[in-house]
Amino acid sequence: MADQITEFFDVQKDFVKDGTQFINRCTKPDRNEYIKICQAVGVGFVVMGAIGYLVKLSTNIRAFPAGIHDSCFSIFCFAIDLD
Repeated sequence: MADQITEFFDVQKDFVKDGTQFINRCTKPDRNEYIKICQAVGVGFVVMGAIGYLVKLSTNIRAFPAGIHDSCFSIFCFAIDLD
């Protein structure tokens, strides 16, 4: 029983030691690295937004009958008849 308790605390001690070493090794990004990270995140947002928009657009096209698309405005299609 005592061995299990000491083993439990050894695991916790090793975890804290490894975490402390990891944090001490980390550095803040410099200006150029920060700009590259922001650009990569921005491109990711744009790509994911475009994919989401295309998926939403394709589901809207399949959801409405072919004759209703005569009343499409800009990028939004409304299922109303304006006649």
